[in-house]
Amino acid sequence: MKTPKTTALLPLLAALTGLSLAPAASAATAPPMTAAERMVHLSPLPPADTPLVTPDTTFEEKDGLVVVEAEHFVKQTRDQIRRWYLSSATRTPAAQPDPDPVNVADAGGGVYLEVLPDTFVTAQDRDIDGINLGLNPGGLAVIHYPVHFSTAGRYYLWSRIRSNDDEDNTMSGGLNDDWPASGKCLQFPKLKKVWWWGGIVRSPKGPGFPPSPAYLDIPAAGVYTVMFSMREDGMEFDRFLLTLDGTFKLPAQAPGPAASPFKTGGLVAPATP
Repeated sequence: MKTPKTTALLPLLAALTGLSLAPAASAATAPPMTAAERMVHLSPLPPADTPLVTPDTTFEEKDGLVVVEAEHFVKQTRDQIRRWYLSSATRTPAAQPDPDPVNVADAGGGVYLEVLPDTFVTAQDRDIDGINLGLNPGGLAVIHYPVHFSTAGRYYLWSRIRSNDDEDNTMSGGLNDDWPASGKCLQFPKLKKVWWWGGIVRSPKGPGFPPSPAYLDIPAAGVYTVMFSMREDGMEFDRFLLTLDGTFKLPAQAPGPAASPFKTGGLVAPATP
């Protein structure tokens, strides 16, 4: 994961049309995409996968812990440019380009999500905010997980991801479409090429500065929607958990605790695509 090349990048209209918009006087301007670049970065998306759970699904926090499989999202939004797709032993996403093979081994439940297409792969690739890079948390490819919390408090956020290249090891977490700094730019080691738990956010000063614990604050008991959004395309996402235990530790590669029960709704047959 790297710092973006430009501080002010093309709005979507300019990206779609190739027209250059007048920049702010203080901002650097990225050159407009060529027609060939638009075909790569803005290729038509295959249809979205039908969620594996019913629309009324909520997950249940118990004893200060909730564990959810990433593929059990209730819905996804803001997915016109990048979209989360299911991967399993029987399903390979049709979205292209996708330089990674399906990596089901050790994924919880044998299924995971990947945000595609994946055009931001190496440090030499062009990064375009709002297309293959989501600097604005909640702006691109958002997935939703309603959770019933019985206990209010600060929940530390852990996520299990797999990084296969230089530019696929960050995403953002939020709550009820609020995207606090404590969930912005969830940072994971890159190029591990194994499933890996992480529970930190990158320092706003950059990747070379000490990170902070990732967390979401639940102000009172009730149902809240935990949300994740794309930051770098190609991110592969297996599971997440929220815990009140600030000293909670996970063996880096272990699948982790069993998934939490459904409070309402549940799986649509077949459970695995």
